[in-house]
Amino acid sequence: MIFAVIFSSFGQLLQKIGSGKVKEEHLKIGFKSVLVFFNPFIFSALVILFFATLFYLLALSKLPLSIAYPLLSSGYIFVLLLSKFFLKEKVGIRRWLGVFVIITGICVVFFSGRQ
Repeated sequence: MIFAVIFSSFGQLLQKIGSGKVKEEHLKIGFKSVLVFFNPFIFSALVILFFATLFYLLALSKLPLSIAYPLLSSGYIFVLLLSKFFLKEKVGIRRWLGVFVIITGICVVFFSGRQ
């Protein structure tokens, strides 16, 4: 499960970086929108997200859905950390409080499944 979350988080980071390098005209519906996939960051993100999906499917084959799906929310934590360190985004106290709430929720769900 952790590989699914980590790959997904890095895929999101690459999508964000790539989206800043895509020409606006390529984002409109039409033939030129295919050119978005030639952006190396977007293409890399899609490959990484494909592997994230494979890891998630593997996790689903081993874990109950009621445990696996909530564990995906840990991706919010990884994305926040990646955004802070790689994109230099500012992370305020409210977001850190949100991370604490997410971690608490993950623990509640995970440990309740072990009854």
